[in-house]
Amino acid sequence: MSTVGIDLGGTKVMAVLVENGEVLAKAKRPTPISGGSDAVIAAMVAAARKVDPDGSATGIGIGAPGPVVPGTGVLPAAPNLPGWDHDVNVVDRVSAALGGRAVKLDNDVNVGTLAEWKLGAGRGADDLLGVFVGTGVGAGLILDGRLRQGPRGLAGEIGHTFVAFDQLRNAPVGRGELEDFAGRRSLQQWVDVAPLGESTFLHSLMREGRLKSKAWAEGIEAEDPLTLQLVGRACSALSAAIASVITLVDVERVVLGGGFAERLGEPFRVRLEAEVTERAFAGQTAPVVTARLGDTGGAVGAALLLEHT
Repeated sequence: MSTVGIDLGGTKVMAVLVENGEVLAKAKRPTPISGGSDAVIAAMVAAARKVDPDGSATGIGIGAPGPVVPGTGVLPAAPNLPGWDHDVNVVDRVSAALGGRAVKLDNDVNVGTLAEWKLGAGRGADDLLGVFVGTGVGAGLILDGRLRQGPRGLAGEIGHTFVAFDQLRNAPVGRGELEDFAGRRSLQQWVDVAPLGESTFLHSLMREGRLKSKAWAEGIEAEDPLTLQLVGRACSALSAAIASVITLVDVERVVLGGGFAERLGEPFRVRLEAEVTERAFAGQTAPVVTARLGDTGGAVGAALLLEHT
């Protein structure tokens, strides 16, 4: 049995054809910047047809950015998708375009966690937290051997849990959520509000007004004080949130992925694991391991939705 998985992102749409956990075909195209949800759905359908030209796949799974309420098939307004400013029943639309086949939809981080659990760094763990650090911070939960979504699709959203309280009022960035300290977007905002003398090095690495993950790695290598301060604080904020999850739901393993974490590499993972251990309740911690599936993980996880839900 083969299935199609689609990873819908703000910049690209990736589709894969998966059979028995193996990727048989892959297609990628840019996410449309105009045309709204109609154009984005058309791009997903085209990518699915590219990897499954004879329509033999039994179903299609989709991982999408934003909160997806389980069982509805609806992707609400998604700020990462150009022109997607209202609720759209993605499941019905894609199914109708692809011959009425089964379609499943979930959050992109949930499907990435599902893939790592079934095929990657999370194999063998019944209780798992997948943490993906990129532009923001997302996470997914496997509990008792099942992907936990929650009635409103909020399970695992540690990026929006609170790790600080004095930022609730008069904060230069955010209001004390994890993502305010550990997401690449917010880290750049902290650079923007830093005194010019402190931020000069990082400003010199900006390209088209953005600090990409590579720039932060270069800042660490150069031992730039502001880079070291902000990345160190990001690590501490992440460790606080992860240690809280370990205590709250007793996960046995943490899988760390996402473009920002991948770029910072093994030193960042080691430091994060050490800080999680320091914060562990009653000495009960969990290993932090690196995600293995790379940029196809989201699409593969989306394909796995067909057999998991």
